[in-house]
Amino acid sequence: MATKLDDKNLKGVIADIPKKGFRTKFWREYRAGACKGSGVGKYMDLLEKLGVPPSGDPAKADLDNMPEIVQAFSMLANAMLKARGKCGKLQSHSKDLCLAYAKQIEKRENAAAELARNADKIKQQQMKEQLKREKANEETDKHLAKLKKEHEETRKLIIKEIKAAEVRAKKIEAACLDISKDVNAALDKLEAIKKAWKSAYHKEGADRSKIEAQADKGIRDLTKAYKIDAHAKNVKGTLPKLFKELAENYKQFKQEDYNKKEYVAAGRAVTAAKRTFDDARDSVKLYAAQQKIALEEVQAARPEGV
Repeated sequence: MATKLDDKNLKGVIADIPKKGFRTKFWREYRAGACKGSGVGKYMDLLEKLGVPPSGDPAKADLDNMPEIVQAFSMLANAMLKARGKCGKLQSHSKDLCLAYAKQIEKRENAAAELARNADKIKQQQMKEQLKREKANEETDKHLAKLKKEHEETRKLIIKEIKAAEVRAKKIEAACLDISKDVNAALDKLEAIKKAWKSAYHKEGADRSKIEAQADKGIRDLTKAYKIDAHAKNVKGTLPKLFKELAENYKQFKQEDYNKKEYVAAGRAVTAAKRTFDDARDSVKLYAAQQKIALEEVQAARPEGV
């Protein structure tokens, strides 16, 4: 078989020897047919079997195999010398290849011999490094476990806070519903007083001064009976403050997969609290306006001088 080596690729092939040249396939691809039977392929296969990589670097192989690797490189050197001896004038490129191989084989053999001599020392150093890595990994595992625990605690705390926000929202909703209930009852009672007052006022012989006084008192008493003043104070001061704190607290919790259920539930509760708060505030304003109108009607019907 004709060699693939020529003036154009010889330099590149030689440069590839310390990268991937220590494999039989590479050798056979470029050496001349005259080199066949020299034993080079046989000892390259042996090096591969002993764990030496295509680069020929013995440091990548097992230290326990190093004596055998030294011997294999020595036999490879002899085989390469034999292959070079088979090269004539027509195989000048292969001869140059063999010379380049010889230099690399010598370097690899010397390196393997050095590794073999210092195998025990290298193993001890490797063992120290392994123990060091294991210790570092152990410390890393402990640190990661600690971070995981802290993360879980943080997640639990966030879920707890979100649930607490839901509870606060529901309490605000309940308080607002109570306000609306009281105010609506007061409005109904106010309307009944107005109706009764107007009906009695127009009866023949009615004591209008007494009727007006009773109506006025009845209307004013509603404020205390239905806690209107307290409710008005709450919708103007306490509840807006509580709702603002609740809304700001809830906004800081971004929805994550792990807290989606609690986050959505709390969001619904906050929305409901806002809706019932608006209703309660509006009902208090409505009652104040209706009470004022009712009192003005009573006073407007009072005879002059009374």
